[in-house]
Amino acid sequence: MEYAYIVEAYRDERGRSRQRVIERHGRLDVLLAEDPDALATLKARAKELTVQRQARRGTITFDTTEPSDGAVGLNAGWWLAEAVLERLGAEKTAKAFVKGTGADAGEVARVLSLLVCSRVVWPCSKKAAVERATHLLGGPANMDLTRVYRVLDQIAAMAVPLQQAASTGVGRSKASLGTVDYDVTNYFFHIDQNDEAPEGKTAPRGRASRQRGHSKENRPDPIIQLGLFLDADGIPVSYRLFDGNVPDTSTLPNVLSEFKSAFGCERIVVVADKAMNTQNNLGALAQHGDGWIVSASARGADKTLKTWLLDPVGWTGNDQNRTKSMVVTRGVPVTMYGVDNVPKAVQEKVVARWSAHAAERDAHTRDDILTRAEALAADEARYRASNKRGVKKYITADTIDPATGELITGRETSLSVDRARAEAEAVFDGYQLVRTSETGLPDQAILDRYRQLWRIEQTFRDSKTDLNTRPVYVRTRAHIEAHFAICFLALLITRLLERWTCLPAGQLLDAVRHLDAIPVGDAVYRLLRPTAWDTIDHAVGAGLDQSWATLPELRAWRRDLAQAAKTATFTTSTNT
Repeated sequence: MEYAYIVEAYRDERGRSRQRVIERHGRLDVLLAEDPDALATLKARAKELTVQRQARRGTITFDTTEPSDGAVGLNAGWWLAEAVLERLGAEKTAKAFVKGTGADAGEVARVLSLLVCSRVVWPCSKKAAVERATHLLGGPANMDLTRVYRVLDQIAAMAVPLQQAASTGVGRSKASLGTVDYDVTNYFFHIDQNDEAPEGKTAPRGRASRQRGHSKENRPDPIIQLGLFLDADGIPVSYRLFDGNVPDTSTLPNVLSEFKSAFGCERIVVVADKAMNTQNNLGALAQHGDGWIVSASARGADKTLKTWLLDPVGWTGNDQNRTKSMVVTRGVPVTMYGVDNVPKAVQEKVVARWSAHAAERDAHTRDDILTRAEALAADEARYRASNKRGVKKYITADTIDPATGELITGRETSLSVDRARAEAEAVFDGYQLVRTSETGLPDQAILDRYRQLWRIEQTFRDSKTDLNTRPVYVRTRAHIEAHFAICFLALLITRLLERWTCLPAGQLLDAVRHLDAIPVGDAVYRLLRPTAWDTIDHAVGAGLDQSWATLPELRAWRRDLAQAAKTATFTTSTNT
């Protein structure tokens, strides 16, 4: 006895081919007895359902009295991060790197994808990323924490190839590496003791150790120093780790050759703040034929430069903004014939800028510091306990004998605010100096390029807040390297998505983290879609503006995202 069904072919969550009954119409002999054209009618009905499904239209019914099935939302936004990660060549790099080592190349690629995309979607520990893998729609299955930690060693070893592949995947031109921003920040660990046997600033990559140093966040915890390069478009290029007690000003000479070799640069011009404006750093750049654009303190300049700065002759502009420049000869230390610290004369252009707005800001800042200095000078106990160097620099402390007024060694001190120093410094309010080896560049081009340095500070801030790069919980040096390799790729993906979608990082990541698909049965999902996805859909050109979607529709959207990412243009920012 034959029965009539309308059947649909589909693939389940594991991609296996399956069939399911859509409609049941009873015994075929009864249908034909009632209507000789029953088969044609059923075929027409099947065709109607096919057209309806292809048009992504349909009706979903549900019983409100049924108890909860405990279904939770699965994140689908991570597919956007995955699409960009694929563009960066991470999977191909991982598979090629472990080929011939006996490691499971597919597993290494899956773990890398999970950890990077998890850092974008829900920044968390490696353990939490494994536990939440099942909450990613179509995410890797059967993740094992022990194997994940084993893969971390391999990720650490391929840190440079991953950065090189990412640079190629972005479509970065050699011209965009002609000038690079460089700065250093640090990340803390919740531990009490320094690592043993630190290798110092010349330690090879992957050997950085946790040491107490000058924390940017004024924390007592051991830290790791991280130097970061951005290209001319403000996109991260490369990172390098150093021991936590290595001064950030001494990191640049140790990464120059490594950076240029890794990315095929013949010559670079490093843009940095005044912390990097040291004789050793500029000497290292001159030694390798490279250049610099660095800021300098007007108040800390030598007497000749201060005299030139205050001379009214040569300025161009108006009473709100004015500039002038001159070319000077500067000596920097280089190594020649095996002899260190040989002075070398280099030509350097000094560009000075004065701004009325900056002068007003400097005066306001100093007045605030002087007010706090007065309060601190009135309380010796607070003065002794304070580590606020910016305030204490205006306080003069003399140890005196209260009876005779003579200077002695003792506890009693006479604290006074040095207003003469403040008045001397006020002369230079509003002045900014930028020094460069590129003497042929116009003044305004030099100033404009230096002003773009704010992007690296914002990048550090986003990595620590939006991506929760710290605190760091891994322990071994290889795992620390792997952690930052993963965070670097997540940061790069975030920056590229910002440029692609024209959304700020916070709004973008919120949208990615809250695009959920809730399974309602029969391979159908209820989509919870933040409104920011309207902007993302428009920018990416691969939208899924639906309240409900089938698994095949979701998979088609995943493929569309991957294809869109392959052809996206990231090297020209649309943000201003």
